[in-house]
Amino acid sequence: MGYAIIRMQKLKAAVAVRRSMQHAFREQDTPNADPAKLRDNTVIGAANSREALQRFSELLPDKVRKNAVLAVEYLVTASPEAMRSKSQREQDDYFRDALKWLEAKHGKENVIHAGIHRDETTPHLYAYVVPLDGRGHLNCRAFYGEKDALSKMQTDFADKVGKVHGLERGLEGSRARHTEIRRYYAKVTEKTPPMPSIDVPEGGLLETKRAYGQRVAQAVLDQVRPKLDALAAKAQQFGLTEQKAKSMESTAKHAIEQAATHERTLRDRDKKTLGLMQMIAKGGEPLTKLQADLRRDLAKQKTQERDTGHEPER
Repeated sequence: MGYAIIRMQKLKAAVAVRRSMQHAFREQDTPNADPAKLRDNTVIGAANSREALQRFSELLPDKVRKNAVLAVEYLVTASPEAMRSKSQREQDDYFRDALKWLEAKHGKENVIHAGIHRDETTPHLYAYVVPLDGRGHLNCRAFYGEKDALSKMQTDFADKVGKVHGLERGLEGSRARHTEIRRYYAKVTEKTPPMPSIDVPEGGLLETKRAYGQRVAQAVLDQVRPKLDALAAKAQQFGLTEQKAKSMESTAKHAIEQAATHERTLRDRDKKTLGLMQMIAKGGEPLTKLQADLRRDLAKQKTQERDTGHEPER
């Protein structure tokens, strides 16, 4: 069983509505869409952005507040594996019921335009709604003003539409931030980059094992980061929270910072030891004084390592 996915985005400026519709009608460059599959797309309502914008203008009331939400853009899809397992007819049935759900929520007369994109990696329904309340006023708050409104939207959609088509709701109670449609779908539909071949840096002459290991770990992390970012975006579809991902990343960064601090301390000690050895070889200060300085520095280092929880290098 896959997951039913619904996202919404508030559009507060007419220019934002126009740009979004031009994207929907493929009237501007769309890098993540396949031009060869453009004919497979479906439009429901207007034939182009000009007609859709005309309908949008007709629905707007005479008086519009400066901070009003002019339109709501919806995106409806399902987890990629679930969507691929459905025939086009089954996909269309799912999208038809999703559109009926939107019409019941906002009123059929307030749905400006809808369509189905099949020229991207995962087919999806998009729809534009003018959020008019029963008095004919722009009032997005009436639909999404209460606490946990987005979570309740997803639950209601999964219960009334998703389950009918063998789809379930994602993880309920997730603390992940709501992602705007454009950013969300750009991440989900992009191809996961192949795992790169890892270049392992060589160790320095006086570099400690711990310092070298930390440097290798950082190099590997930098090289696989694009792969991890793409996988993280896809994982969000299956209930993994962005909050958890950020917590894990924060923990990793903290560990790296601690290791880097320790690395600098070890490097300083190694440099000082090398300097003492060079002075001895050149017949500089008396050996006994140098040995005493070295013992004092090593004792100080051991105390610092014990206080910070690091074991001394052997």
